[in-house]
This record gives sequence, C-alpha cells and structure tokens, in this order.
Amino acid sequence: MSWLDTFLPKLRCPHSGEALRYATDEDKQRAALPADQTALASASGSHVYPIIAGIPHLLPDSAIVVKAKA
Repeated sequence: MSWLDTFLPKLRCPHSGEALRYATDEDKQRAALPADQTALASASGSHVYPIIAGIPHLLPDSAIVVKAKA
C-alpha cells in the first residue's frame, strides 16, 4: 500500500468537495490523458487531477474539467 492509498479516503476535490478516487480508463480518455497516466478523479468524474512523479496535482488550476457522461 502506498502513501496515497492511505490518504486517499481523506482527500477531496478542490472544486466540488467530492471524495477523490483513482481515475478509470474512461475518466482518463475523457480528460485526454494517456492510458498509462495515473490520475485522480472526483467522485462524479467531473474533475481529473494528474499524478506526476507520484505526486497528485490537486491545485485548482491543475484540474482537467471533463464533460458529464452522455
């Protein structure tokens, strides 16, 4: 278990306040991220945050806002 797995239940989306989870392949595709890119997504999937060099970039300016699922 990594440090991120330990803290993930405590992390929240800076925009919506929703819980964060690891981004699915669908989330990453909608955010135009490569499939091998690790990222976090808000519970609704409306915001995706890249993880770069093992560090989640949770600043509001780092968020990739994605359209709702159709």
